[in-house]
Amino acid sequence: MTSPTTILLLGTCDTKLPELLYTKSAITSSQTFGTIKVLMMDIGHGPSTSTEVDIKQSDLLSSAAEPQAQMSTLDRDTYIQTLSTHAASYISNLHQQGLIHGILGIGGSCGTSLATTAMREGLPVGFPKLMVSTMASGDVSPYIGETDIGMMYSVVDIAGRNRVLEMVLRNAGGAIAGMATSYHAQLSEFPEGKTGVRIGISMFGVTTPAVTVAREHLESILPGCEVYVFHATGSGGRAMERLIGEKQLDAVLDLTTTEMADEVVGGVLSAGPERLTAATRRDIPRVVSVGACDMVNFGKFESIPERFAGDTHTKRKFHRHNPTVSLMRTTGEECAEIARRIARNISGKATAQSGCGKVTKTRVLLPTGGVSMIDVPGQPFWDPETDEVLFKTLEKELQGTGIEVVRDEREVNDSGFAVRAAEMLRDLIESCSN
Repeated sequence: MTSPTTILLLGTCDTKLPELLYTKSAITSSQTFGTIKVLMMDIGHGPSTSTEVDIKQSDLLSSAAEPQAQMSTLDRDTYIQTLSTHAASYISNLHQQGLIHGILGIGGSCGTSLATTAMREGLPVGFPKLMVSTMASGDVSPYIGETDIGMMYSVVDIAGRNRVLEMVLRNAGGAIAGMATSYHAQLSEFPEGKTGVRIGISMFGVTTPAVTVAREHLESILPGCEVYVFHATGSGGRAMERLIGEKQLDAVLDLTTTEMADEVVGGVLSAGPERLTAATRRDIPRVVSVGACDMVNFGKFESIPERFAGDTHTKRKFHRHNPTVSLMRTTGEECAEIARRIARNISGKATAQSGCGKVTKTRVLLPTGGVSMIDVPGQPFWDPETDEVLFKTLEKELQGTGIEVVRDEREVNDSGFAVRAAEMLRDLIESCSN
């Protein structure tokens, strides 16, 4: 490491300056991890005049339409949205230049919202991120999203120094120092540049056998490849989309697109309307299937909305997957809409010619023998007529897009189907590398 390990410390210097300075001192005075440099960034509502601030509000707003003098007059929501955008851009530039190796934020609700937004938008997955927050003991999903931000509860409010807060801040400083030092060392040990193709696979409990076989087969037929499995729980799908967008994945075996069912019907595991679009935008090798599109997810059985649980007209099928997860069988109408959404998202930029000079790099493989572990003969969600609506709609919607749709008479968890899917992806990868 030719440059010192550098940590970016950010907070609202107009309200948290003493606590930020204590945290900075706690990091730099420790000799455990060697020499560590700390850059302090001001993300306060009003600009700080402290000479201890390395990156001032004016630095963040140098390219902003709003003059610095007006920032403090903005309402709190507008200020957070405005400053977080510019902070993210500034942080991204620091990272791209290799000038920072870890980031630590401290704050209350507003400071946490601003700091974590900047972290999410400005830094990739894998870069050390830690947030000390008064909000960290509750639902932190709005702050973390699909990223790897670490949240540490401050226990007491970040409003004046005391022994409890100082202990928390010292621990946070030690934690980010350790992470940043390790990350910095890895940059020299494992310089950027892949050694093998990186493949993302989507999985659910009811498609685990297929994913296991496909993963093992890919590792055997593509030496040196890295396989990343994502649990299709909403956050898993968003995480995969993010890594694809960050170019941390090179190919995708999207066997389990169940999150689209939750998005269409209103289940609790939706990954949002943009699921499947990141690979479409990049046009990377991809095989898509319809694993677990026979189900919509809810929590405990009692939590199923009345509009479903009380609907006797459609004779809804339900299955208690475990004490905290209840599944509902999709209808033909819902399957048609799921297919339309999948087709729209995977064909958004599909053309007859792709980036590798051949037909589009997406293929669709349909397991007509059943799309999940419980959608096979003798199991509660077995309904070939409804599945056929899903298959036919996909075929119809993808006509003329250049995306080949292939039917396979086996069920999704049949080892032969999984091997076929893996080899189909391998062929796409190799055709685009030649």
